[in-house]
Amino acid sequence: MKNIIGTSVFRSDAPDKARGRSVFADDLMIPGTLHVSLARARVAHAILKGVKVPPIPDGCFVFTAKDLHSNLIPSIMNEQPVLASERIRCHGEPFAIVAAPTKELADSIADSIEPELEVLGTVDSIADALDPSKPALFEKGNVCSTFHSEKGDVDRGFRESFLTVEGDFETPTQIHGFLEPEGAVTFIDEDGKMMIVASTQYAFGDLREASAVTGRPQSEIRAMAATVGGAFGGKDGYYVSVFPAVVTHLTGKPAKYIYSREENIRYGMKRHKSISHAKVGFSKDGRILAADCSILLDTGAYAVLGTSVLKLAMEVFCGAYDIPNVRLDGKLLYTNHAPGSAMKGFGAPQSAMAFENLLNRAASKLGIDPVQIRIINAIHKGQKNSMGGVHEHEIGLEEALLKFRESDFYREMTQHPEKDCGYGIAVGMKSSGLGKFVPDTCHVTIRKTGGGYIVRTSIVDLGQGSRTTLSQIAAQALGVPFEAIDMQMGCTDGNPDSGSTAASRSTYVCGNAILDAARKIREGADEATGSCAFPEPKDEAVHAFFAFLVQGAKVKTDPVTGKTDVLWMHSTTDAGRIINPALLDGQVFGGISMSIGMTLSEQIRYRDGKALENGMGNYIIPTALDVPKLTNEFVEKPEESGPFGAKGMAELPTVAVAPAITTAVCSLYEDLEINSIPIDRTAVLKSRRKR
Repeated sequence: MKNIIGTSVFRSDAPDKARGRSVFADDLMIPGTLHVSLARARVAHAILKGVKVPPIPDGCFVFTAKDLHSNLIPSIMNEQPVLASERIRCHGEPFAIVAAPTKELADSIADSIEPELEVLGTVDSIADALDPSKPALFEKGNVCSTFHSEKGDVDRGFRESFLTVEGDFETPTQIHGFLEPEGAVTFIDEDGKMMIVASTQYAFGDLREASAVTGRPQSEIRAMAATVGGAFGGKDGYYVSVFPAVVTHLTGKPAKYIYSREENIRYGMKRHKSISHAKVGFSKDGRILAADCSILLDTGAYAVLGTSVLKLAMEVFCGAYDIPNVRLDGKLLYTNHAPGSAMKGFGAPQSAMAFENLLNRAASKLGIDPVQIRIINAIHKGQKNSMGGVHEHEIGLEEALLKFRESDFYREMTQHPEKDCGYGIAVGMKSSGLGKFVPDTCHVTIRKTGGGYIVRTSIVDLGQGSRTTLSQIAAQALGVPFEAIDMQMGCTDGNPDSGSTAASRSTYVCGNAILDAARKIREGADEATGSCAFPEPKDEAVHAFFAFLVQGAKVKTDPVTGKTDVLWMHSTTDAGRIINPALLDGQVFGGISMSIGMTLSEQIRYRDGKALENGMGNYIIPTALDVPKLTNEFVEKPEESGPFGAKGMAELPTVAVAPAITTAVCSLYEDLEINSIPIDRTAVLKSRRKR
């Protein structure tokens, strides 16, 4: 059989999506469905003294916290209620669930429910969160968690430095921008079990959450992912399915809740806004001798996954380089904003904005090529990361830098740059896996049938193409054609728990579990379970291994408006052995588009805790017309522990875009340093053109 690994197999889900046959959560229409709406707070911070429910029509329902078995969303911090009962901590926080025969009636009833409030002062920024005179969202104050790590002698490293560069940087609150808003449908199936069908990253998580909140045994609940129209981290963790699940549990009727676009933008989870400071010392020949870096993250009203985001932001702040002396400090802060949680990149884009910009400025001051200064400092297998842990897995960063230096992009940038265009580069680094101290296992089953093999996993294809990639791995491992694999995904009924589809983990951990099961099938079993546990670092690190990429940006600015247009983004990507080149290109190009938005236009701004942006008319994401020429090359340095040498990289392409673009813009002007995104056009207009 020919090798199916490394080929761009046609996506198995493409025909149904192209023809409109794929079933999304909102497509499910069950007779007698109750439509769900939430009574939401119209203030950002208050003591909740009571809830006044007016008379409601027959066949309609209103539920508050007292109707729940448990009013706590299971999470890392275990602090977030399903429904506010004592305290309102953010604008739009729900305090009652409404169910009615039509969505319009449910919305009308929700609007008529009046909370009794004692309004409190608002913590409306990172500065407010650090101000002891501001109200505390929790008894412990507004500092949710802290991080500190130090290796070497940082002060000595700076004393020995020939050049020191330093700066403060800021990145915005960003939404995920998926095409399909959050949504779920629940009903009692023919076996008397409650069924949850959701646009979700983790069906088992939805099942456990619904069980905890309703008190219904897990054995009496099933959950599955519908076709998912994008997620990027925003459909993992605290999620919408719990609300219709409560309605179905208490009424026995089908229930549906689909976020409006306004709810998604204002109340959905976000990328954490950041303020960071970095100071980096260099020798005369460009070697980094010391780094002192700190970051403040706005986690909003609740932590959700913010503590893990903080750890990763710190771990990769200057982690792509071999630096002997490093000090890292971070704080995760509560504000009266919608919660920040997982979003593609998971803290790494915020860190890279600071460190990669400073590295480019140092290269310019030292007269060293920006690629060469990164080759000088590139981390290698066996060296220690920024926290002192040894990199035990494969690293292809230097190979990626060398290949980037041979690219058409680099030749244009260095040899014949286009007139009035600016160029910049940056390096990105992103981990795979859930990280140290977090159980990260995957189980799959393979069963031989008359016509092929059924592979069962609860991993969800969110649109990234994992159904195709994992089918390729299974086909190669079993020695059968791609068409012989029937991949059953995203369901708790009959499928083993494969963990969340998050943290760039699916290809590695599920792929290895498939290899394990396939080995047993080849040894004679007709059905087998395969397992994989994600490796944990053995020392001072959060994650075991990483993927890397080098990105270059070519830009042009409008001298009248100050608007920046990105003309070309080129990437050289280290992701181990490539399973499906076309799908990986898609991940690279999609991640770039997302971070172009963060760099140029996207942001959620707050006033008195209320998001000013409420729709796609005033929250501006890139369209097809804004996406530049995109090119990508791969460095294949197989990861020994990965399935056929692969390692995860889905989030990686978001990381280095902002510093590459901001550096490119600054290269056009003598007096411009961009330390904050989205780029301020006024600042660009005030600068003086260099050439």
